[in-house]
Amino acid sequence: MKTQTRKILILTAIGLLLYKFVKAKPMSAKFINFKADEAAKLQMLEAALINAGIKQPVLNFALAQLLLETGRFTRKSAVSTLNNNFTGIKFLNKPYQIAERGSSVPAAEQDKAHPNAPLNFYAKFKDANGWAKDYTRILSFGAKPINATTIEDFNARLQKNKYYGSSPAVYGRILKQYLAMFK
Repeated sequence: MKTQTRKILILTAIGLLLYKFVKAKPMSAKFINFKADEAAKLQMLEAALINAGIKQPVLNFALAQLLLETGRFTRKSAVSTLNNNFTGIKFLNKPYQIAERGSSVPAAEQDKAHPNAPLNFYAKFKDANGWAKDYTRILSFGAKPINATTIEDFNARLQKNKYYGSSPAVYGRILKQYLAMFK
């Protein structure tokens, strides 16, 4: 009797686990087009952006932008790895930017006359949540990319705010490519 009861309990537990697994909506379904390490980073950064108040559709636009800025966490990821800075935010040395001076920006972007000027450095954040709060601040001023309704609108607002120096057509095309990868 004990053996049979034990088998029933084990089978019931397995059944409940399987039911829960099948019924659970996987958080990563949105990121199925990405490698496991990329998907894990995207999930972590998505949570940080949500905690900072970013809502859809801008949430997906922001995720597309951080993929572009980090080269999908590869070619430019030194800034994100060294500074917890996923969109190349520069250091301001202002009380509203909760960050410290991080690694140097590229030589072409530096003010040579003032080598220790804050803008010659990236902002270094304590963690992804700190980055997300400052990124939300940046998206909330000027042309207010945080109010964009389409990826084209988001790109145009970033460009109006002089967020990036490359061609708006190229930047926008890459943003659209990354956005299309989300399910």
